[in-house]
Amino acid sequence: MVRRAVITGLGIVSPLGEGVLENWQKIADGESGIKNITFFDTNDYPVKVAGEIHKFNHKKYIDDKFCLELIFRNVKFALSAARMAIEDSELETKKVKPEYFGVITGSGGSGFDGAPFSEDISCGLLKAWDNNFQKFKSRKFGENGQNSVHPLFLLKMLPNNAIYYLSSKYNIKGENYNIVNTYTGGADAIGRAFRCIGRGDADIILAGGYDSLIFPNTIFTFYSLNMASLSQNPNRACRPFDLYRDGLVASEGAGFLVIEELEHAKARNAKIYGEIIGYGNAASAYHLFEPCPLGFGLIRAMERAIENAGISREKIDYINADGIGTIKNDRIESIAVKNVFGRHAYKIPMSSLKGSLGHTGCASGAIETIISLYSLKKGIILPTINYENPDPECNLDYVPNYSRKYKCSTFMAINQGIGGQNSALIING
Repeated sequence: MVRRAVITGLGIVSPLGEGVLENWQKIADGESGIKNITFFDTNDYPVKVAGEIHKFNHKKYIDDKFCLELIFRNVKFALSAARMAIEDSELETKKVKPEYFGVITGSGGSGFDGAPFSEDISCGLLKAWDNNFQKFKSRKFGENGQNSVHPLFLLKMLPNNAIYYLSSKYNIKGENYNIVNTYTGGADAIGRAFRCIGRGDADIILAGGYDSLIFPNTIFTFYSLNMASLSQNPNRACRPFDLYRDGLVASEGAGFLVIEELEHAKARNAKIYGEIIGYGNAASAYHLFEPCPLGFGLIRAMERAIENAGISREKIDYINADGIGTIKNDRIESIAVKNVFGRHAYKIPMSSLKGSLGHTGCASGAIETIISLYSLKKGIILPTINYENPDPECNLDYVPNYSRKYKCSTFMAINQGIGGQNSALIING
């Protein structure tokens, strides 16, 4: 018999704030965490806005001073959001069987903040473009790149840093994975946790995603791939599904959940937010960075999630869309949803939270799933902000600009990554 996986704890750090309630309330009110970039000088850069996290006191959640010396800001977000989830679940970690307690993370690798070579990389990138940012010359970047390496470079750069510190702090000795699937890592971490609990490999798993995309190298990559928004108006920069959308907005953050076997949760009288009932993952196998025009990978991921859940398509009440704000990705996502749901696609409310949060990379699947679950419990669907001009090729119900009262019991969360990764989760409230 397959065991059931329920969600008993939630934690978020994002440009809108810390904690689920603060993030949910601000998104419900139509606020955006996207502002002008302050982390580096953008006078010579074509991209001007991002979703930066400011005034976050990580010391409130991390008391290991040695740890703080060895981790970048994205890992600080992870450890903080994970602690929020543990505390929210009221889980007494010292009473848990450590071999049946797991941790699964989705990370985007690592960043360069706080390292002496940060400026070298930024300057090298800037010099490697021609005067009007039309062509990137890799040879020039090599000639003008970093001149030194920090002695703690390797330890700081490890993409699985969060797993080590979380395992050590909470005595986690069970299942552990770090997934670096580009921008689906957080969703995949939740899906893997669901599967591990279902087959009896763990009773509890701390799962989530964390990332920071606000570095010159990352933003230049988006720009060179024609994926970055060039808007200079932060409030309207990310416009998912809008006819005049012009690209994604880089952001940062972390989202973590405590996922627990149902009977284990009941035995300790834990509050239960919802149950994960389906997960699907599939590759497009189409192109290094271009999305598949017909959305085959995303279609298959959604179909696998529905098959896994053992429900009909009509049982899905709401879709938390990926909706990154690029012309191609939003159009293809709409096509894929219509292919999977047929006529029912036009009846399902479907919103993207990235107009408020920006693209938080591997954290996006976890953060957006958490907020959607919280909304489901509140009986409200959150809006796709900055949606003003309908696109004939994106003609579904995107819940434009304002929250909507709506009774929902089952929702699907979709995520896509560069390179053809696609994931879908189905959750009951």
